[in-house]
Amino acid sequence: MQIEPLIAWLSEHLLSLCSPAQLGVICAGLDVPLWQVAPAQLDPHERIELLLEHLIEHKQLTELAAGLLRDESLSQQAQKLGLAMLVPPQDTLSSHQTVTEPSHATAPLPSDEPTVSGLLTEFDRHIASDAPLLAYSILSERLGGFAHLGCRLGRSRLLLELIRRLYPLVAPLSAADPDWQARYAQLLWWETEALRMTGQLDAALVTTERKWPYHPEMLPGLWLRQAQIHRLAGRLKLASSLAQKAQALSPDLTQQSAAATEQAMLALLKGDASLCLLHLQKARSLLREVGQTVEPWPLRLSLLSAARALRIQDVTDARKWLTSCAERAEQLHDTLAEAETAVLLADALRRDGEHEAAAQAIAQAMQFANHSGAAEVLVAAGREQARLHMDLTNYEAAAAALGTALALSEELSLACYRIDLLNLRGQLQLRRSNPQAAERDARDALALAMASECGYQWGEADSLHLLAVTLLSNRPRVQSLRHNEAITHLSDELELRDRMQDPTAPEVRWLIRRLRTVA
Repeated sequence: MQIEPLIAWLSEHLLSLCSPAQLGVICAGLDVPLWQVAPAQLDPHERIELLLEHLIEHKQLTELAAGLLRDESLSQQAQKLGLAMLVPPQDTLSSHQTVTEPSHATAPLPSDEPTVSGLLTEFDRHIASDAPLLAYSILSERLGGFAHLGCRLGRSRLLLELIRRLYPLVAPLSAADPDWQARYAQLLWWETEALRMTGQLDAALVTTERKWPYHPEMLPGLWLRQAQIHRLAGRLKLASSLAQKAQALSPDLTQQSAAATEQAMLALLKGDASLCLLHLQKARSLLREVGQTVEPWPLRLSLLSAARALRIQDVTDARKWLTSCAERAEQLHDTLAEAETAVLLADALRRDGEHEAAAQAIAQAMQFANHSGAAEVLVAAGREQARLHMDLTNYEAAAAALGTALALSEELSLACYRIDLLNLRGQLQLRRSNPQAAERDARDALALAMASECGYQWGEADSLHLLAVTLLSNRPRVQSLRHNEAITHLSDELELRDRMQDPTAPEVRWLIRRLRTVA
């Protein structure tokens, strides 16, 4: 093929074929410093033109095309676009492996157990015959990696098993081959996601701290994953710092959007619903800039918008968001998003008094969580189940749900959930006429929420309220130590709720006024 059509083809299709981060990995394998040759702040098409000029000058166009075809995450789309016509056949394969079987890249991703089992048998055969490229191809293409195994099929534990069987074969190859380095890095990405999803936060953090085989331009992605892990562990301040750094320093607009979304989640937990909305809008505008459809709002942003609406007591708005989320999650066959939607919907339905529908939503979420090992979904569904039983005065069932969810949140170090569950158990203890146990739970929750690395202000406000109500439950003498301590805690709570623009703040203000009037 002549050089002019090749340049025209790459100029037209390179942006649609791969993300800037993926392109950076390919270029790094060719010793092409993409971010210096084509700075990230330029228009994407200008960046592509500069990159192509550099490649023409250094006679590396064919090498780039071969690198795109060798990358397992891009090869299927590259084949569809006809990129294989631009390079000699022998250049499309890794020097470490020769494919002896026909390609299955166009086959649909499996959803039934017999097909999955057949692919696993084939994977075992390739591992036994020391054919890592074929095994990796099955995992990344025909089993769909984390996006399909984890999010659609809920098989994160299976994914972890397959990754760990591949590591001994991939690690030696990645020491000298850039293509295998990229595949090794992809396995580490998936391992991090699967570990985080199944609640193995310490192991996930260790995985993100393994700097090799990541390229320097992949560091923002590592910081973002670390931020997500620290958020789940209740280290919100550290998570915020990492998310900000990831957004500021990432050259990839899609990754910048993901970092802005993480900052929105953190802002919401820290009680700033307005800042949460600003980050959501920023994340959406970044996605629009890279050409993604943002009407309706992307699924993850819609889920977070629903969570924000629930925090500020706008149940009607939350249900509108959740209706859209449920429809799109079903269309995408994203069972993880369906379960997360069900948890939030259960909260909204319970607040509207639709207890039976709320119970069905909780059952849906728990079914996925039990099958997949999705720790956050399981704990969140347990929390909603406890709230529902308490509303229905089924106190024994509420205690059972709380016991399971609280034990799991402690075991997995899901700190913000643990604070919520301690407050819930304290409320339950108070209803069952056990103020001493309620006070212990309130003080434990308050200590966790006020820890220097935490900053979970909704949990802190709830703990202060529970502690104050518990202190007042025995009707202490006016101006006694317990009476004055309760007023102090309510005053601190009011300051927090006013700052968070919580609609329940007037109720707290009324209670303080009443206590001081009596005094």
